[in-house]
Amino acid sequence: MVQANDSFRELPINSQFRLENSSQGNNQRFLRFPLNGKVNGLLPLADLRGVIQVALTEILPVPQVAEFLLGIMNWRGEAIWILDLAALLGATHWCRREGVRNSGMAMLVQVQNQTVGLLVDQVNTIEVHDPQERLEISTSMLPGRLGSFLQGYFVDSQGSPLMLLDTQIVIQALQPL
Repeated sequence: MVQANDSFRELPINSQFRLENSSQGNNQRFLRFPLNGKVNGLLPLADLRGVIQVALTEILPVPQVAEFLLGIMNWRGEAIWILDLAALLGATHWCRREGVRNSGMAMLVQVQNQTVGLLVDQVNTIEVHDPQERLEISTSMLPGRLGSFLQGYFVDSQGSPLMLLDTQIVIQALQPL
């Protein structure tokens, strides 16, 4: 039986990232999460409905769907799809990774009336970035499908790229369902 997991994980918010302290009113908040060992992703907080910890045993597999769809789970009485974000972006599937984990964090996004959980290893912090500082992605910059799911990227204070996920495009990958 699939059980609901209503526990939200507290997200660390650094006081230096508060919007009221910013010099420009254009800043937007994003949830930072690792895409892989070297690159971090960003999800606009405006697209986020919540973050929950999910055990793989809570996910009911669904036959004959795309491989990046791990299955469905019950969340607050609603059946939601759980999507392996790394597999969708072209990385190794969750169940085939070395040292596979039995749980992860699902970033819950809602498009129209459908909630979808984007499963990642962990979530990190909430950060603020000016959308005008977003850089465009060139086709030679990223492998295969990854670029098609991104809106661009920011560069953090250490010079590392922060890939901005396009939530609408990710959800469109579910449209045949």
